[in-house]
Amino acid sequence: MSQAADEVRLKFERSRCHLAELEDRIKSYLDREPFGVQPEEDETTGDLVYLVEVREPPPVALSLPLGDAVHCARSALDYLAWRLVIAGGGTPGINTMFPISETEKKFNGSFEGRLLGASASAVAAVQALRPFRGGDDRFWRLHRLDIEDKHRLLVPVGAAHTSVNVSFTFAGMDPDFAGVDPVVVGLNPADRQYPLQNGAEVYRVMKAARQSAAQGIGASHSFTFDVAFGEGIIVSGEPIMPTLADLIRDVESAVVPLFQFLN
Repeated sequence: MSQAADEVRLKFERSRCHLAELEDRIKSYLDREPFGVQPEEDETTGDLVYLVEVREPPPVALSLPLGDAVHCARSALDYLAWRLVIAGGGTPGINTMFPISETEKKFNGSFEGRLLGASASAVAAVQALRPFRGGDDRFWRLHRLDIEDKHRLLVPVGAAHTSVNVSFTFAGMDPDFAGVDPVVVGLNPADRQYPLQNGAEVYRVMKAARQSAAQGIGASHSFTFDVAFGEGIIVSGEPIMPTLADLIRDVESAVVPLFQFLN
């Protein structure tokens, strides 16, 4: 592999360093149990409703390694474009950058100018990646995150519960069930409910299910929470980890075939 390719990889590696810091900070935050859940009876329906308690919102400081990871990955693409132009015998300039556009039409009207001086084969290979919205959206997502981070902090929010684990016990039904281990059912809610607010309903046990419990089927509930991208962001509501790590990894993998055009 060429030195230029190694340098591009170094920039992606730096992005992963920021991701590692971000992941550690998110874990430290969640280890403090910033979210709690309290059961409360709905007097109208007789259902048992679990309501969230936000004890500590996600630290704004999480946005710093988040933005750094995004920017390092995006700049790795621009550096790759710069080296492709040099390898093709051209001279990089102010317009040299890895082309990513909002639409295919905009991409087709500008991508050649962004790579002016690169070999025809390299330019065709970049075009084949379809790095525009509606093509390979991974490029577009990374590009938009980088732009948004330049103008505002990518502030994380308390994400809705990622899963609800229900543990069923049957010992109360019949003595024969006394030695049976609890059955645990993991549920993944479709509505991630972000950002989490105090008093938000995260789970509901219907009245009929509560009546079953009175007949000997016991059930206990546990909840897990996450940290998500805030509202108004292109990946809003999605969990920061692993969404961002997967995005950066996939973009890097997608451009590896371009390394053959470097020298």
